[in-house]
Amino acid sequence: MSKDTSLSSSSIVNRKYWILITLFRKLLLDMSESDILLEGLMVNQAAAEVEETVTLESTSGYHEDEDAELHMAIRMSLEEPDAETTKDTMEDNMHIDKEEEAELDQALFLSNLPPDMCDEQLAELHQARVNEARSAQDVLDLVHSAEQLLECGEPDAVSNFTGLIHQAVGLAPDGSDLKALLVEVLSDIKSETKDDVLDLVHSAKQFLGCGEPDAFSNFTGVMHQAIGLAPDGSDLKASLIEVLSGIESDKKLQELNDSAAQLMEHFEQSGDWTAFNNAIQLMEKLNKLTPDGHTEKAKSLSTLGRAFSYRFEHLGKLEDIENVIRVKQQAVDLTSDGHADKAAWLNDIGKAFLSRFEHLGELGDIKSAILVHQQAVDLTPDDNVHKAARLNMLGNAFFRRFECLGEHRDIDNAILFNQQAVNLTPDGHDNKAAQLNNLGVTLFRRFEDLGELRDIQNAIHVIQQAVDLTPDGHDDKARQLGNLGNAFIRQFEHLGELKDIENAILLNQKAVGLTPDGHAQKAARLNNLGNAFFRRFEHLGQLRDIENAILLNQHAVDLTPNDHADKAIWLNSLGNAFFRRYRRLGEIGDIKNAICFHQQAVNLTPDGHARKATLLNNLSGDFVYRYVHFCEHGDMEEGEESIDWTRLMENAILFNQQAIGLTPDGHADKARLLSNLGNTLQGQFKLLGKLEDMENAICFNQQAVDLTPDDHADKPEWLNSLGAAFKCRFEHFGELSDLEKEIFLMRQAVNLTPDGHANKARQLRHLGDALVRRFECLHEHGDIMEATVTYKQATENTSSHPVTRYDAACCWADLCSKHHSPSSALDAYTVAMEIIPQVVWFGQKVHHRYKELPKIGRTINAAAAMAISVKDLQRAVEWLEEGRSIVWKQILQLRTPLDELHQQYPDLANDLSQVSLALYDVGTSRSWNIDSEIKRKGAEEEAQFHRRLAAHYEQLLQKIRELDGFGSFLRPKKFSELAPAARNGPVVIINVHDSGCDALVVCPSTNIIHIPLPMFSYGEAAKMHSVLIASLRAGGVRDRETFEKLINYEVSNLVLKEILGKLWVLVAHPILSAVEGILYENTHGSLPHITWCATGAFAFLPLHAAGIYGSDDSTKNMDISDFAVSSYTTTLTAMLGSGSKPKQDLTKTPRVLIVSQPGTGKHALPFTVKEVEVIQCYTSPDHTCHLTNEMATVGAVWSEMSKYEIIHFACHGIQDTKDPLKSAFALYDGRLDLNMLMRLSLENVELAVLSACETATGDEKLPEEAVHLAAGMLAVGYPSVIATMWSIYDHNTPLIADKVYANLLGHSDNSESQKAKLTPAYALHEAVKHLRKESFWPSGCHPPDSPFYRNLNVETSDSLEEAGPGTRLPSTRPISAKGVEVSHRGGQDHPDYNHQQDPENTTLEEFVKYFIRIAHQYLQYLCHVDASGLFQFYYLMPGAHADNSPRFNFPHSVFAAAALDFDLRSFASW
Repeated sequence: MSKDTSLSSSSIVNRKYWILITLFRKLLLDMSESDILLEGLMVNQAAAEVEETVTLESTSGYHEDEDAELHMAIRMSLEEPDAETTKDTMEDNMHIDKEEEAELDQALFLSNLPPDMCDEQLAELHQARVNEARSAQDVLDLVHSAEQLLECGEPDAVSNFTGLIHQAVGLAPDGSDLKALLVEVLSDIKSETKDDVLDLVHSAKQFLGCGEPDAFSNFTGVMHQAIGLAPDGSDLKASLIEVLSGIESDKKLQELNDSAAQLMEHFEQSGDWTAFNNAIQLMEKLNKLTPDGHTEKAKSLSTLGRAFSYRFEHLGKLEDIENVIRVKQQAVDLTSDGHADKAAWLNDIGKAFLSRFEHLGELGDIKSAILVHQQAVDLTPDDNVHKAARLNMLGNAFFRRFECLGEHRDIDNAILFNQQAVNLTPDGHDNKAAQLNNLGVTLFRRFEDLGELRDIQNAIHVIQQAVDLTPDGHDDKARQLGNLGNAFIRQFEHLGELKDIENAILLNQKAVGLTPDGHAQKAARLNNLGNAFFRRFEHLGQLRDIENAILLNQHAVDLTPNDHADKAIWLNSLGNAFFRRYRRLGEIGDIKNAICFHQQAVNLTPDGHARKATLLNNLSGDFVYRYVHFCEHGDMEEGEESIDWTRLMENAILFNQQAIGLTPDGHADKARLLSNLGNTLQGQFKLLGKLEDMENAICFNQQAVDLTPDDHADKPEWLNSLGAAFKCRFEHFGELSDLEKEIFLMRQAVNLTPDGHANKARQLRHLGDALVRRFECLHEHGDIMEATVTYKQATENTSSHPVTRYDAACCWADLCSKHHSPSSALDAYTVAMEIIPQVVWFGQKVHHRYKELPKIGRTINAAAAMAISVKDLQRAVEWLEEGRSIVWKQILQLRTPLDELHQQYPDLANDLSQVSLALYDVGTSRSWNIDSEIKRKGAEEEAQFHRRLAAHYEQLLQKIRELDGFGSFLRPKKFSELAPAARNGPVVIINVHDSGCDALVVCPSTNIIHIPLPMFSYGEAAKMHSVLIASLRAGGVRDRETFEKLINYEVSNLVLKEILGKLWVLVAHPILSAVEGILYENTHGSLPHITWCATGAFAFLPLHAAGIYGSDDSTKNMDISDFAVSSYTTTLTAMLGSGSKPKQDLTKTPRVLIVSQPGTGKHALPFTVKEVEVIQCYTSPDHTCHLTNEMATVGAVWSEMSKYEIIHFACHGIQDTKDPLKSAFALYDGRLDLNMLMRLSLENVELAVLSACETATGDEKLPEEAVHLAAGMLAVGYPSVIATMWSIYDHNTPLIADKVYANLLGHSDNSESQKAKLTPAYALHEAVKHLRKESFWPSGCHPPDSPFYRNLNVETSDSLEEAGPGTRLPSTRPISAKGVEVSHRGGQDHPDYNHQQDPENTTLEEFVKYFIRIAHQYLQYLCHVDASGLFQFYYLMPGAHADNSPRFNFPHSVFAAAALDFDLRSFASW
């Protein structure tokens, strides 16, 4: 309950004042004109008495410095609650009778007059007395008013009373007793007011100490009363106001401080940053309200600075560190040098400068940090407990400047001060671990600069001590673990001991685990862990390590803002990881990412920074490898068309030179930079051929070797680079001394590289290559022996790159083939075959796997040839099977039924099925069409997921193969498993290699038959293929080009005849002769069936059309179609498994999906309309769907394919030679390409007819792989596919379709034709035979109604304008004899095939000759292109017999139509 704080006026004003006022009133009321003198005397007397009384009782103790005394009294009252004030007391006054008083006054007045005063003087005196009386009346009025104020009892009554008395003093005549009396009264009032004010202040102080909720409110109320008592304008009042204002201000400041403290406490409990931010705002307001002279101002500023610093450490906002510096500097400026806190605040400023430097990299900040830390150290005595910490901070400042400028004296000073800090810190001190950690970091960094092994060993020792001294859960534990991990990384880089990198990964993982998300150091620790994985990858070559490195480094980059000083470091680490993965996988995207991130790192790093050199060096290395990739693959990414690759190399050299110039001698990275420059110069020499580049390359690489001690882990790499430079010079000049130096250096590199290191195989391979070169020069057999051993050792180093090991195995096999026993060569080839799945790996996209295949095919051919040479025919077949269609078999393997595994181990089977499905999907997925940065990250995540799936898939396979009965699960098949592929007829495998050619015939009833073909070799086959392509191109049927001269077309046909003749004489006839005894077994009077499986360039030669054409002796004209129906298969595996798919129900009507595009693209295909009509004659309307024009979209066809057993495409087909996976069907709204088809998996489908151009052409660079649309349809699930090898004429397709479907399905309304159904191979064979009969007449003349005329649309007219060949366009459009137009089912950019001849002034005889040439050209085309090379029939899934039995069934092999037996002699007579 609050106390009553009101005071009455009677208790405030002393009784003496009332007596004096009463006296004044009596004197002034009784006076008159007559007794003025008496009254004057009485007043004077009273005044004298009052003066004496006041002097004795009231003012005797009043000092001259009244204001100071009032201040002191108030403060004493506030500070001394027990102090008391004493009021003056008055004695009782005696009452005087009026008469006596008048007499006394009169007497006194007269007695004081001089005796000689004249009348005039008396008159003047009287007038003065009158004036005085008037003034006295005014004074009386004021006094009366003052009396009324006191009686009203208002709080400010005394103050107003005093004011009126002051006015009365002003009215009283100067020098009068009245005035003197009033002055005395005022003096008494002031004295009495002072005591009352002190009483009030004392009471107010008691309120402050009572602790009640409204205490401060009561305090201010009493203080305001005290102020009200004090006279206006008085020093007393001013003092009271000043004191109250100060107290109220302090109270407000305290409230702000308390509120801020509460918010901080809430933040500590909840982690709510909003509370923390609000607390900072309150502290800022507090400091603004606190005057600079306030004793707590500096401490308050320091507290605010700590808050800013804390927020910066956790959120990393640069503005916070700016505020730290500002407010801490204000605190320092307000503090004297002798103050105990000044050194601490200087130390804090130094920390802030360091933090800002790390963020912005401004050299001025690090200099300022050193300056203030030095001041802090100087102000701190040695026995101060904080001396060690401040020495440590000074050491850290020198350390940071060293990192910026690279000056050795700075790192030496850092170690000196950190060591002093450790020495001053007693064991058991809380800071001991931190001091040890910092000392270890400085030693670690000096090791990086100078490479002294003792520094990194000491660093590990002291940081380990720090870790041991730090309890789990301590905030510093993660930092120390990370630093120790980094030290182990550096020691690993120097010594190459695997245990160091294992420790590094373990420690950095712990550091990351202990660091919460959002922590300012999270990015740094993620980056360090990524670097540890990166180093282990370099040593062991395990792909998962570099994948982890990329993920962690990317996370670090994503967590770091662009203005952070360490952003460049994280970007550089990420670029390094992508660069290394590029070296491992060869993906162009990785080297592009490396360039991107390294360039960003360079851009973020200021010139002169110590890291700039390293960053420039890394960027230059990226450019070199990007150039090498371009040279090797010729691939040009979008936006790279304008790149000047020569200029790019020059930039790489420039960056290297800048890096070396920025790196002082003695720096640990100097050797690396020199070696990189040497390698770049060597690359430029290969590009430009400047000898000075080669000489400089040797010089710089030699310097790198000389600077590196033998125990350094990078020494083998520098030796290898120097050896490569000598190799380059040897190849240029042929100086044997250079070769000797190369061998010497390569041996050193091999000896210094530990077994199991990822680079070991590469160095062994290089040493083997050098030894082979010396053998070629000196012919010393010892070199071959040593080279063989080194190659073999290279293959055994499983941590090395698979491609390196594979190349070493091939070199090993080649040496054994030439210089050792065949058995040793077979051993080498066996190793090579085992490595192939790692080279063409499940974990890579299909398009990348295809890039690795060209180097494998010829090795397979050579391996098979070696097996054949030692009569190991079964192994030869197995290897040829294993080395063909590798990617397709991988895709199909992922969809292999797991019935047996499901029965015995259902869980494993389910796991494998799920992983296989996911691996299939991701392996054939398409690129994303989204934002480039999101696309890059998304593609990276998908790629890593893909590789993890592949690794998991391989682990599952390994686990399954360890089970009883599953040892060969999904392994390459043995010959015993492959032999059943020949159950329906012989399969002829043709293996062509560098030294010759062999045919291996897998027969149904006998062993493998070996047929040597000595007149053929890989080179001969490749040459023949090249000539064939040129011939087709000249004839206008290969590349959709326009031929300009008929003579070219005629020559083309002659070349084609020669090629087919050679194939007959050198290949087909010897094979048919060898198998004649078994060819006709079980044929039942029909033509036998041969399946061709060709390798190398033979895969593109028309073996099925081999024959003698145009002989003068018609009896000598013959071809394969006279003896057998030819088919093709890519592998034996494709023909296996007859029982894996149920036989088709022969009574069931198949459903047919027809897709046609008569108007798609630049060139119309009007005959597709007729083609569709023909097909519909043999299909049931209820079982047929026709999608054409706008209905035949990619999406519509995609969704309908699974609903129909047969699909027929009648549209443009496109074979993309640059990217085979983009080969496609041209539909209404886009392309249905091979990449998209590979993602389908269809069941219960039977046949795909691809009546389009080039649907089985394939990629010339991948002869062992069937990279075309037909193969894609096989992979989708169609067991049978009819396709084309090159362009076809549109008007022939209805004829082929008519006979194919008539033989396959029969007329839907004719039961007899239904019974006469043929298998697809024989149906196609019969269709081609019919086409030949329709297109040729034995007598050499055409009847007027011949289909030849109708097809050509030629009318019998003498008009040259009307007489001419027909076209692919509707017959209503006449075509003149001015040209020949032939439409092809090529791509959308397919041009017409035109030949122009001006008919003006042409005689009829000339026209007839011209027409004969046209007929010659056209008929030859029909014979040797449409009929001999167009249609092929592919089978994948198992089925029934490949005979001509009347049933609808699909043998599972690859068929092709036989060539037309067309007698070219008919043209001779023309």
